[in-house]
Amino acid sequence: MADQLRPELERLIAEFRAVARSLVAALPNPDEDDDIPDEVEVGGRTWWVHWHDPHFCCEDEAGVVVEAHIYDPDLIDPYFLLQYARTASGHEAVVSACPAGFHDIARLLDLHGS
Repeated sequence: MADQLRPELERLIAEFRAVARSLVAALPNPDEDDDIPDEVEVGGRTWWVHWHDPHFCCEDEAGVVVEAHIYDPDLIDPYFLLQYARTASGHEAVVSACPAGFHDIARLLDLHGS
């Protein structure tokens, strides 16, 4: 099953990382600026920012959720990758393959080598 799901998982990971990178790029460096905004505009959407150093969680007006590491937006937390898959459209195959939630997505990422 993991082999069949590989293209969908890779697409999910690439999309998640692209959005995380865009959000990190739109935010000020917390080491240089104490004023982290409550929201940013990225990709034509407003994202609300919930900061918890060194991560932040962003949610857009449609309910899409992205959690990113401010210093390394390519890092993937399995829980938040699955949350993104559940809230963004087009990732139903990955969501369906994860009925046990975190444990299933973590296992898929291990098999994938991410």
